[in-house]
Amino acid sequence: MNATAAYALALVLIGGPLSMLAPFVIARRLSERHAEQVADDIAHLSDVPNVPTRF
Repeated sequence: MNATAAYALALVLIGGPLSMLAPFVIARRLSERHAEQVADDIAHLSDVPNVPTRF
């Protein structure tokens, strides 16, 4: 096996699992960002008077 083939094999062995796990990492970051935004919104709602949502 020459150096180019070894380099390509290493990229496939490392890149394959990383490309499969990337969507989960991205989804986790997005959900954490959303959770922080919702927590901030809820914290600001404490200043708003209570308004009934059901009639």
